[in-house]
Formats: sequence, structure tokens, C-alpha cells
Amino acid sequence: MDIQQLQQLPLEAVVAIVAGIVVLLVPRILNYAVATYLLVIGILGVLHFWYGHSVRPQTVAALVAGILILVKPAILNYVVGIYLILVGVLELGVLRY
Repeated sequence: MDIQQLQQLPLEAVVAIVAGIVVLLVPRILNYAVATYLLVIGILGVLHFWYGHSVRPQTVAALVAGILILVKPAILNYVVGIYLILVGVLELGVLRY
């Protein structure tokens, strides 16, 4: 894989793969891995805004979910469930932004 191919990799996909590997290797840090993943995805969305794109609701949802999980790890299931439903509804176009 040359540098050109590496530059074309979507960062979100790389972050997802790394988070998945970390969770499989060290399951007890699931909360922190999920929170970190969501925060990185949110930060990447903010960087898109920095470069002139609009802020997507998924970016805000990822940041809020990541912070909630870090603050209150016991609600991981609920936060992730609500986050996934919200992102799915937004991606389907049921909710418009």
C-alpha cells in the first residue's frame, strides 16, 4: 500500500477498526473504547466543519454520546442504543437536517 492509498482511507473506518480490535483484546475497557470512538468521530465531523462543510447532526450526537459515556459509564447501553437509532433515522432521511 503506497502513500496515495493511505491518504484515501476514510478516517472513520480506520477508527472503527482500531476501536473494535481494542475492545476484542481488552473487553473491560469497552466503555472507554466506545466513548473514545464517538469522540473521535465527532471531532472528525468538527474538522469537516472547519474546512467549510456544514455540521451534521451525527457529529453532534457522537460528541454528546461520547461525553455522556465518559461521565456515566453505566448508561452505555442506553446511550449507544439511542445514538444508533438517531443516526439510522437521520441516514434514512426520516428526520431532515
